[in-house]
Amino acid sequence: MSVPRPDGPGASALEGAAAALCGLVAMAAVAWLALWLLEAGSVGSPVAMAMALAAMAVGGSMSAGSVNTANSTGSSGSMGSILSGLFGGGGGGMSPSMSGAASVMPLGVTLVGSVVLWLVFSRRLRQRQVTARELGARAAGAGAAALLAFLLVATLAHGTITMPASAMSKGLGGGQSAGAGAGGGALGGMFGGGSASSQDTTMSYDVHVGSTVFGALVWVTVVLALGCLVSRRVRVPLGGAADRVRPGWAPSLSAVVRTLLVLAVVPMVLVTFVGVVVGGRVGTAAGGALLLAPNALAVLLTLGVGTPWTAATHPVQSQGGNPLASIMGALGGGQQTTAQQQPRTEHLGSLSAGGWPLWLAALAVTAVILLTCAFVAVRNTVPAHSRPLHRYDGPLARHLGAAERFGLVTAVVLGSAVWLAGASGNLGVSMFGSEMGGTRAELTGSVLWTVLFGLLAGGVAGFLGSLARTADLYGGMTSPRRILARKSPSAASSHSPAPGTDPGTLEAPLGNR
Repeated sequence: MSVPRPDGPGASALEGAAAALCGLVAMAAVAWLALWLLEAGSVGSPVAMAMALAAMAVGGSMSAGSVNTANSTGSSGSMGSILSGLFGGGGGGMSPSMSGAASVMPLGVTLVGSVVLWLVFSRRLRQRQVTARELGARAAGAGAAALLAFLLVATLAHGTITMPASAMSKGLGGGQSAGAGAGGGALGGMFGGGSASSQDTTMSYDVHVGSTVFGALVWVTVVLALGCLVSRRVRVPLGGAADRVRPGWAPSLSAVVRTLLVLAVVPMVLVTFVGVVVGGRVGTAAGGALLLAPNALAVLLTLGVGTPWTAATHPVQSQGGNPLASIMGALGGGQQTTAQQQPRTEHLGSLSAGGWPLWLAALAVTAVILLTCAFVAVRNTVPAHSRPLHRYDGPLARHLGAAERFGLVTAVVLGSAVWLAGASGNLGVSMFGSEMGGTRAELTGSVLWTVLFGLLAGGVAGFLGSLARTADLYGGMTSPRRILARKSPSAASSHSPAPGTDPGTLEAPLGNR
């Protein structure tokens, strides 16, 4: 039987580059499918928007601005037409304009691209053991291809979208000086934005190249590092300290990552299938779930460990130094801010937002997931690598070691999930170089509290999981295989440990394989 020869650096780099390109193609395909389900083709080009979503999936941020056209200045003879003509409404820089920005990661797109990247990258690695040089060439090829590919994607991810007048007439008021409510404030009356006959607004959008390219490199690095650490079929020589600490830490990391992956992918696939078959509003909901289901999962699980999540909307007040602001305030007739324009802040764990049922549901789901992951992690940890990080050799040493490792892994994973699931965006109206009004929205969670609570919850789950594993080994041996093992001659040999001895002699043959 011949042993396969290792690939050269060039072939390894090409395979790594192919893995990165396959991941990008998968991202674009999932983004396009979600936009198709959302019927986004009615407001802009789905291809350009899919590229923008793929760029945002690795950390790129998007900005938008209004496009001034000859038909966007309002009706003939209106004050909007007069001011637009005076201030360059046909394309000048003094006309009223809209601007916006969004910073959100559609983790559904990120997740699919990450899975495809690792599967293609590790295809050859699952067949034989590779050398460190070959692994480095593969990783370098993947990183270089991701850098160039996402640079191209961010450059091409620009286009225009048409915002309906109904959407523009809500939430853009900033108070007395910049009302644009449904009834028509000062700004809406002057520029034709507050009446039922308002025309749609065309906005151009693009993606920041720098944040996209940097995010692509970080994405490739994190996916490949996680894959090498948690994969059971890939034998990767990381070398040095990584090979020494991997046997003790990889089972906990693998259990958490694999469980979260299943919990995110299975609902996405099912909901998408139903949305494609049924269509209509169900299809629209499926499109949103395809993009943001992992974001919702991150919020739910971190709510369960006690993370404070806040959803807030804030109207942007006009800047006091703008001379036009006073005119708008005078023409607005002292109109007060409407209820829709009031700042609103909802704490997702509070009674006003979800209440005790939501928090208890999140707590129950999180507790079951963490306990299951902890039990699996302890079962797959070799006893020699389950000692605590500090010097302690008492009877609870193995349980404390499991609690420490699983707690740290849980804190890091959940803290990263909170950081990635946060979102923010703004939309406003500007004139004379300053904002006249607008709305800012954000969804934020505390990373610091998540790390602290995750460390505590993960530690408790790891300790209980280790106790459950010990009870399963000694008190729950009721399966047919274990009963036969008890009755076999080897089980009754003189080498069998007496009751009360160290359980390490039993753990290796009974499940830690």
